[in-house]
Amino acid sequence: MGLLVVAAALSAAIPAGAVLVPIHRTFGDLTLPRVRKGTLTIPRNQASGRVRVIVGLPLPALASSQSRVLSAQAGSRKLDVASAASRSYLARVAAAQRVAAARLVRAIPQARIGRHYQVVLDGFVVSLPVTKLPALARLRFVQKIYPSVRYHLATDSSPSVIGATELQTLTGAKGDGIKIAIVDDGVDSTNPFLSPAGYSYPPGFPKGGRKWTTPKVIVARAFPGPNSGRPGRLPIDRADSFHATHVAGIAAGDSGTCSPGGRDHPPTCGLSGVAPRAWIGNYRVFNVPTPIGDIANTPEIAAAFEFAVRDGMDVINFSGGGAETEPTNDAMIEVIRNVAAAGVVPVISAGNDRDRFGMGSVGSPGSAPEAITVAAVSNTHVFSPTLSVSRSGAPAELRNIAIAGAGGTAFPSGFAFTA
Repeated sequence: MGLLVVAAALSAAIPAGAVLVPIHRTFGDLTLPRVRKGTLTIPRNQASGRVRVIVGLPLPALASSQSRVLSAQAGSRKLDVASAASRSYLARVAAAQRVAAARLVRAIPQARIGRHYQVVLDGFVVSLPVTKLPALARLRFVQKIYPSVRYHLATDSSPSVIGATELQTLTGAKGDGIKIAIVDDGVDSTNPFLSPAGYSYPPGFPKGGRKWTTPKVIVARAFPGPNSGRPGRLPIDRADSFHATHVAGIAAGDSGTCSPGGRDHPPTCGLSGVAPRAWIGNYRVFNVPTPIGDIANTPEIAAAFEFAVRDGMDVINFSGGGAETEPTNDAMIEVIRNVAAAGVVPVISAGNDRDRFGMGSVGSPGSAPEAITVAAVSNTHVFSPTLSVSRSGAPAELRNIAIAGAGGTAFPSGFAFTA
């Protein structure tokens, strides 16, 4: 019926004598398969017939309720979660959530209430039998039911590629006083690129697990997802947390750092992050092991963004993504909108889905209108093994060709050919 209504609306909108003409696209995206042979795996936490959702409630989130006040103020537009007005509103939201949670459990005794959101969303996580979703939707105080979506991780001379070096030269800006939240798989505060030498904690810090903080990495929090186990409760797993440390180095790695080199690349000095004097906040969400690597889910990601705003971060970086969904059903779209309303800058990766879904494929939450969504960029400098043909007279095009080993293995340092 819905398709018939849409078809009728389209036909009514076409002027007399006009016809719908299909657009035939001839570029390479048509060669990408839309369906692939494979096996669908049901997550273990859904084997019992239960599902996790985020229930949106009627009151605006704190960031949304304060956005008009912030926009009317001169100067700083940063939300102060600790102000008297904010505390009063948060108490109101918390009281309303307690009432809603009690009513929900009375209506659906099998339901279990999880995390609560008050700053970037007004709502809480609910685990319940799938068959009870219609009953949940019928409750009058339930404004939204957001699904829990699975997200995946999506990243020597980065500053010069984007023009940061020129900006630093003209303005002297190197990130001093800026706090950058890295929502990822855990930042290793002991990495030499994030050395605390010459730094001190800003007022009110450190926060979270102090064992994992330094005057450079000033926050260490973990948001364990279902089946993440004991390791998921830690802000870093040094056997598995590499992506976030890499991202933190790009954002705020100490200027002048030297890399000792490795099996597939030489020692390199003069490395620097884009904002080398900024502080880093570590918010670990990618901690659920799967056959394709650690993943994160919407409830934990939203909680990390909420805490980053509460902690007073200036920028939130999320170098991960999931499939773009209908925006009204995507909790992260609302989260990003309220993060921006709180005066915090959300920086999101555009994703790596071009090869799967074609041109214009931006993953969630990079699809949020308020996000600064960043796609990949490169230049001729490659910090990886290269292949060169050394024979005299070989064309220049056959020198310094970037290469990579198959299946993540190290590329050999040389070859021997026999006749």
